[in-house]
Amino acid sequence: MNSNLSINHVWLNTYLRLVETGHFTKTAESLYMTQPGVSQHIKKLEQQLSVVLLQRIGKRFELTEAGTKLYQHGKQLAKIESETLSSLQTDSETEGECKISCSGSLAMLIYKDCLARQAKHSGLRFSVRAQPNHAITQQILNNEIDLGIVTQKHDETELVYEEVGKEQLRLVLPKSQRENVDYDALAHLGFINHPDGHHYASRVLAANFSEQFSTMEQIKEKGFINQLTQILEPVVLGLGFTVLPEYAVSQFAATDKLTIAKLSNPIIDKLYVVYKQHRKLPVRYHWFIDLVKQKTQN
Repeated sequence: MNSNLSINHVWLNTYLRLVETGHFTKTAESLYMTQPGVSQHIKKLEQQLSVVLLQRIGKRFELTEAGTKLYQHGKQLAKIESETLSSLQTDSETEGECKISCSGSLAMLIYKDCLARQAKHSGLRFSVRAQPNHAITQQILNNEIDLGIVTQKHDETELVYEEVGKEQLRLVLPKSQRENVDYDALAHLGFINHPDGHHYASRVLAANFSEQFSTMEQIKEKGFINQLTQILEPVVLGLGFTVLPEYAVSQFAATDKLTIAKLSNPIIDKLYVVYKQHRKLPVRYHWFIDLVKQKTQN
């Protein structure tokens, strides 16, 4: 038998009905066929598969081993088809996969809530990726994810942006430093860098120390780490300062060992939910959008 063979769906359906009724005449009546027509379907199915499915005993029959295996397989296919058709017609708040990308700080903020919801609703699955803005929009355009949260709007006409909250950049210092820090103290401390470190720090320092600051090259780098949950560890030890989104700071376990600088000109980024304009979001994402609003609009 050819392993690439596709079983004829009509013949298989006739065979399943015959096994369940146990009678050729009843099968013919239920399918609005003639009895010879039922027999012909079974014969064609056996020829197609090159196996004997039924052992005929007068007006009765018994399934062969191959016939039993085919019936079990056919029932599985019927179940899958039924479930698929049902899912196509259902847009549920508590079923399906939620494919989301956002910054690492937001992922830290919302992931436990996502897991708690998944634990409550077994039909849900959350896939949360930590990505920069440009990667998030590209993933949406490529249909790799359905929803993203970004801090910048882009020009793609295919995308819809909905403002959902805000996030402030925090200048984070060792506990020994005062809140009203000056530029000389920062330069003396040195900078703990990370993948977005120069970008974040340049914005904050330029807005608050414009007379002294021009580029990050002025400030000595005292370390680099790309693990978001570990960036503040060297700051706790007094090795330098860093700049991070507030939600990354708030999720750190030892915030009592840090000082958050008071800034005259805080940098606050708007947060946008982004998705494809012509691809309707399933209703299961509504809960997630509400969660982000709840967490980031205070």
